[in-house]
Amino acid sequence: MERFGKLALSIDNLSPEVTLHQMINALRSEPFIDSLCERPATSMVELRQRVAKHMQMEELKDFKSNIKAEDNISTKKHEKVGAS
Repeated sequence: MERFGKLALSIDNLSPEVTLHQMINALRSEPFIDSLCERPATSMVELRQRVAKHMQMEELKDFKSNIKAEDNISTKKHEKVGAS
C-alpha cells in the first residue's frame, strides 16, 4: 500500500478513478477483491481503510493458526513423553 501510494503521488494529474482501479488490480487477496466487487470503494481513503481492516483480519487469522499449530506440537510432545 505504501509503495503504491508513493508511486501514485509521484504522477502528475493522476485521476482518482485510475488510481483506484489500478490499486484494485494490484491486490492479491481473492476474498478481499471479491468484497470490493460486491461493494466497490468510492475513494482511496475508503480503500485504504478497508485494506487496513483486511490486513488486520489476515494477521489475526495467521496468529490463531500459529497458536493452534504450536498447541498441536506441544500436545504431541507430551504424548510422546507419556508413552515412553
